[in-house]
Amino acid sequence: MKLAHPTYERMEPDPINRPEVLASLRAAFDAYEAALLRHDVAALNACFDDGPQTVRYGVAELGYGIEAIRRYRATAAPVHPGRRLRNIVIGSYGQDFGSACCEFLTPDTAMIGRQTQTWVRIAGTWRIVAAHVSLLDPEAVLPS
Repeated sequence: MKLAHPTYERMEPDPINRPEVLASLRAAFDAYEAALLRHDVAALNACFDDGPQTVRYGVAELGYGIEAIRRYRATAAPVHPGRRLRNIVIGSYGQDFGSACCEFLTPDTAMIGRQTQTWVRIAGTWRIVAAHVSLLDPEAVLPS
């Protein structure tokens, strides 16, 4: 027996990657990167949601909850001032949810850095609720 599926008429434009949402998310992403480059620990901490469910996996640490993330930031060395981003991919899904992924390169290593952030707009402000940073040996990259 074949079931009929009702057709739903969309009442609004597609909520994925709306220009105004992407612009505000990109501004939050850029503010995070600027804070990272100037080693502004308070600004970096403020970019993360302050809940216990917030997670940041770093290159060599596991941060479960905002307190662990703050402890890491308090002792973390500044990033190399020559850090450069490439292959930035930012997407938004609805008004208040998005992701930002990029690669980063620094002059002090041949490794390719990768950064992924999940952002949620909470009370009108974009906050990171999950982040992952890793390094990849360029020799290990598989052809796509």
